[in-house]
Amino acid sequence: MGRAAGCPVSHNKNSLTAGPHGPTLLQDVALIEKLQHFDRETTPPRNVHPLGSGAYGTFTCTNPDMAKYCRADLFSKAGLKTDLVARLSGTFTKQGEAETIRDVRGFALKFYTSQGNWDLMCINMPVFNCRDAKIGPEAIHNFKRDPRTDEWNPETTWKFVLQHREALHQALMLYSDREGTPLSYRMMHAYACNTYSFYNEAGKRVWIKFHLRSEQGAAGFNAQEAKLIAGIDPDWLKRDLRQAIESKKFPRWTLCFQVMEEAQGFQRAEAFDCTKVWKHSEFPLIEAGVIELNRLPIDYFAEVEQVAFSPSNVVPGIGFSPDKLLQGRLFIYPDTQFHRLGPNYFLIPVNRPRNQLPTQYLAGQHQSTIRDPVLVNALVDTPSLLEPNFPTDGPAYVYDIPNEGSDEDYYGQARECYGILSDKDKQALAINIAQSLCKISEETKFQVCEMLANVNQGLADTVVLNSTQNKSKLVTPNEKLWFQLHSKLHPDVTSA
Repeated sequence: MGRAAGCPVSHNKNSLTAGPHGPTLLQDVALIEKLQHFDRETTPPRNVHPLGSGAYGTFTCTNPDMAKYCRADLFSKAGLKTDLVARLSGTFTKQGEAETIRDVRGFALKFYTSQGNWDLMCINMPVFNCRDAKIGPEAIHNFKRDPRTDEWNPETTWKFVLQHREALHQALMLYSDREGTPLSYRMMHAYACNTYSFYNEAGKRVWIKFHLRSEQGAAGFNAQEAKLIAGIDPDWLKRDLRQAIESKKFPRWTLCFQVMEEAQGFQRAEAFDCTKVWKHSEFPLIEAGVIELNRLPIDYFAEVEQVAFSPSNVVPGIGFSPDKLLQGRLFIYPDTQFHRLGPNYFLIPVNRPRNQLPTQYLAGQHQSTIRDPVLVNALVDTPSLLEPNFPTDGPAYVYDIPNEGSDEDYYGQARECYGILSDKDKQALAINIAQSLCKISEETKFQVCEMLANVNQGLADTVVLNSTQNKSKLVTPNEKLWFQLHSKLHPDVTSA
């Protein structure tokens, strides 16, 4: 073994000291270098999605008619394969926590196309809990651990939903079994949530919603199963993904998209609102191709922890939209990478594009490419790849989302979401919500149940019944033991 400079290390077990019991000498440069590197071997964790796993794979275009929607090369012909890397993750959970904790799951993809990297970030729910980046930090803070105590606190979560009722749609999905506690990363659908755009060679633009449909199906743990697995195997999700790929049971997803005409987008309230879905009956799914994960990373830190995604990474043919949350994410994601990994994070191998076009960026931390500054100043543009003009519809001002605050805005799609559940799933949803309400104040509980009654009175009644009169029925044997121990240690405190 050797040091970073290539010099061999003569002894790796014992430090160089002045005598058997003497002080350690500063001239043991192998020791000093090892400790220095150890002190710096981690980067700041992601503020969201810190707990995750990764794999490499391919995208195969299967739609021969993609050119009429999009000029991007990876869609140019059926059968064309594009390499990719994927990172599957929790959203609000931290590194070291059990992977089966109730959470939103992320599914981020980096396609190494011939035109550069295209990043597609998805979650396992078709809607998000806010629709403007200005409220985004609060939306994250109130679903993560309470910053005052670093404990999970459903009080802050439900108070956020009460104050921002457009978040109720996602909250119903979060407390379902299939989305809230998925059985496997392989067995979950994923959705980009945000509205993007496609444009073709003629410059015609359409608005797009991306979907990843799991060929393995979608399923989840019930609450008791998820808690049991959390104690037995907290790494369940990443282990399941690794073992599937090792055994060559490669997981696959169908990449689909919905299309809305450009003019129609400015007439539909849900067009650029990521707390809403586009109904499949009006905007059917169109298949673009198949994603397969078939190769595991060798170095978790280099290939999973350092992989960096941003919705700002698009290739010609894929563009943005007036989606207010997306507009904020175009800044916050690359800015996060600058903070975590430095200004040259795109030179890290897992982030490096395959086509390697010259850039105007000079120097900076971790610059690993030697370039002639004179040549950098002589870069040329490619006008033929210019995106078509982006329409706007008014002067600069602070505008509400169409139908903001109406009954249809807050509850319309939430009612439909609840309505399509089976009776078994409706019961599980009510029980899961009731379990969280057992841990919050009576005032907030009353307000939440009052809000749920706007979705479905039966849902609200079942939640009320199970969060008050029959609390003992909600508690598993392990939780009963917890309550007994808590009462013994804290006899003056009433357990929730």
